[in-house]
Amino acid sequence: MSEMTNKSIEFLLKELNSWVGSEITIEKEELNDLDKNTIALSGVEIVRQLEDDDDYVDPYTIQLQGHGSVIKDDRSSVDLPLDSYELPLHQLESIEASAELLTIKTDRAKYTLKK
Repeated sequence: MSEMTNKSIEFLLKELNSWVGSEITIEKEELNDLDKNTIALSGVEIVRQLEDDDDYVDPYTIQLQGHGSVIKDDRSSVDLPLDSYELPLHQLESIEASAELLTIKTDRAKYTLKK
């Protein structure tokens, strides 16, 4: 990872750790598809993923820990499969932050996190 990427990741971790204890909404836009999730954020950490021959899984992710839900199109919800949500770090393009909003862009998707 480049020095700029390391600084961006450090900044992102600091921001997310300040949100621990909050209920957050995560919107992921990828190829004209929008996924929406909520999570009661209880922790944040960097996780190394298993090797992936297809280059689909990022080598490192930021894992948002806590109980969460997937919000369906009809506004009903189901529990997240795990008590976590992963944000990819590979090909991180930009991070924008305010008191209650984080926007993270990668080469594959745009993530908008709201407190």
